Amino acid sequence: MTQDAKFLIKTAKHASKLISKKIEVKQKDDKGDLVTNFDYEIEKFIIDKIKKNYLDFSIVSEEFNCDKTLSKNCFTIDPIDGTVNFANKIPLWAIQIACVRDGKTCASVIFLPKLKELYYADTTGAYLNGKKLNIKKKNLINCLFEIDTGDIKKTLETVDNVSNTVKKFRNLGSAGIAYAWTASGKLGGTIFQSESAWDYTPGMFLVKMAGGITINKKGCHLASCSKEFATILEKSCVTKNLNKNLLKTSKKSY
Repeated sequence: MTQDAKFLIKTAKHASKLISKKIEVKQKDDKGDLVTNFDYEIEKFIIDKIKKNYLDFSIVSEEFNCDKTLSKNCFTIDPIDGTVNFANKIPLWAIQIACVRDGKTCASVIFLPKLKELYYADTTGAYLNGKKLNIKKKNLINCLFEIDTGDIKKTLETVDNVSNTVKKFRNLGSAGIAYAWTASGKLGGTIFQSESAWDYTPGMFLVKMAGGITINKKGCHLASCSKEFATILEKSCVTKNLNKNLLKTSKKSY
């Protein structure tokens, strides 16, 4: 395990201990998005830890640095990925952080405290509670897929476009969990259609290091156990940004 991975794991575990029963929920915007006191407290805690240990790194995070973009050396932070679930006492939420060095993601952690699942990845591979993950190809007809577009209409359009082959869909309300469960084989894949780097950076790296297919295009961040699913996505024209090079597994780190 690399030092960066050790730092992320320790920080995520400590951050989770800040959560108590006193949850304060507020409306974040007029679109129904929510934020809690723990989104702010956990993010501040993680930022403080990073600043003490990584002096020359910038930070891209949901609550305090959402206007920042990925840089050569930076961290991404989503203090509670799945805030709506968290606010409604649904255990599908995660603390997720990624470390980017020299323009490449080198470590990430996705911690699901309520489910006692700690996923992390570094240059040695991807792991769940210390056990190495290796994605295996599956028959798509038997797989469950996750689609997160942030918009009900777009989600329904996406489902309609791929439903001839892929039959089972969910929207878990947490991109981090969708990527983590793809890496561990619970899901056949996930489509995330948003440009918030803190949502997709940790998970894309986790799936990549677990041996999965990752495609990172503006408007579509896809991870899967199967190239076949990528083929279906391309043919369905889910997003105008996908092109003839879609099937090539990206060589970039996320």
